[in-house]
Amino acid sequence: MPGKFLMVVLALCLTACDSPQQAVIDVAMAPPTEQTDITFIVAGKTSNHRQSLSGEVSVLNFHFFAEVFLQSDGEAQDSSLETPLSQGVRIPFADSGYALEMHGGRYKSEAELEAAYPDGDYIFRYDAPSIGAVSQVVTLGNPNATGSGIPKAPQIYLNQNGKSVAPDNIDPQQDLRVTWSEFSAGDADPLGIVDDLLFVIMGDCDGVRRAHSGRPFENTPYLTYADESFVIDASRLLPENVYQLSVEHAVLDTTLEHNVPAFATYATSTFLDIRTTGEAEPGTACRSIRKKFDAGQAVL
Repeated sequence: MPGKFLMVVLALCLTACDSPQQAVIDVAMAPPTEQTDITFIVAGKTSNHRQSLSGEVSVLNFHFFAEVFLQSDGEAQDSSLETPLSQGVRIPFADSGYALEMHGGRYKSEAELEAAYPDGDYIFRYDAPSIGAVSQVVTLGNPNATGSGIPKAPQIYLNQNGKSVAPDNIDPQQDLRVTWSEFSAGDADPLGIVDDLLFVIMGDCDGVRRAHSGRPFENTPYLTYADESFVIDASRLLPENVYQLSVEHAVLDTTLEHNVPAFATYATSTFLDIRTTGEAEPGTACRSIRKKFDAGQAVL
């Protein structure tokens, strides 16, 4: 259940904010205040897709992941995960530089993913100075009565100067507005912790992330199911360069324990390569992807 602090802030904001949705966004903007180490934890199942230049979206793979995001000066030692099939064996998290991560295999079908990572309790264990040594359960369960719990893959649309633009004809001197097909499975969070999320990320040809739409609880704006677009500033684009763009739709089941927000998620991402026009300065052109910024782009 949500902590008292969260519910008090939410109740106050419901009387002063423009809408209940805005109240949730305001609460989820700042890091948790009753502990100073963890931003949030998440475990989920996801499908990854590739969008062609013509707009066709095709499946790449299915994947399980778990992550622990730290506050700016946060720490978490001895972090591990137990899955329903690990029989008590603790799988250690690895530090990616921006989160503690555990990645399962990549599978050709959702059935294979389900066999390896079934619905059930996923137990996070970690030792943080402001919390102590704790275990925290994230329970994955299909949000739909029938069929897949993973939402439909988004289709990505690009716009500059109010006009549709082809992925291989991006003007690096103009802001790039990214939109997507409807996130029909997205909804508000009945607990008021954080609504279903949406992420837009752009990496360069060397896999370096150049634009990110933000995450909750990090004192930065972020996107939810209710948002319709994200603008990549022209300053992020160079002439004669190829970039990797992704849009993710994530359905969440939220909990709050030890004052740490936790998400069980079913998510889907679409990847699209884009290319800028113009003439590059000497030594700055990059016309092919040299390193993927996200391993979800793997073709099985």
